[in-house]
Amino acid sequence: MKKKKVVILVVIGVTCIIWGFITLFISSVKKDQKAMNARMDTIMKDYTKFNSNIEKFSSKRDEIHQGFLDTIYYEVLGNNDAEYKNKLYEYEKIVTDISKSTKKLRDYCKEGIYYSKSDVNSKCNSFKQGYEEMVNTFVEDVNLYNSNLEQYNAWLDSEGKTDGTKLENYKTSKKYIDYNKDGKYAGKGEINEE
Repeated sequence: MKKKKVVILVVIGVTCIIWGFITLFISSVKKDQKAMNARMDTIMKDYTKFNSNIEKFSSKRDEIHQGFLDTIYYEVLGNNDAEYKNKLYEYEKIVTDISKSTKKLRDYCKEGIYYSKSDVNSKCNSFKQGYEEMVNTFVEDVNLYNSNLEQYNAWLDSEGKTDGTKLENYKTSKKYIDYNKDGKYAGKGEINEE
């Protein structure tokens, strides 16, 4: 009789422990699912903001290209260099601000992370492509401006203009990136293709 009671108590105890583990597992899965849904909501909201910011970036880029990058005249470059560099600084600040505001997107859309909603995966892929293009076109534009400065300095020498001040390159810490790890640098070299 005592043995039977012990066996029943052991079976009840083991059943309670197993039930506890099952409940804990289900609770953990629900918690993870809730966190994943919150991540997907954040991706959707932040992507909308990113898209809006990319429009600001494109506007500033168009303004810079129309203002001085596409048509630089050596006769006025020396006098306008400070203004042009200031505009490039404002342009760089937009890139930096977008980079800071997309920290969560960059964390949540890392390589190898896939979500249950295809729309979210699509937004992540579009974000990675757009982010890479933004940084690389900025670096490309700076390189174009610096190339123009080098040509200007060479022009000063060839014209024998010793009274002209040689201009220094615009300095930035930004470099070309392959953010989506596809082996290509989207946005790099596009100026020459236009």
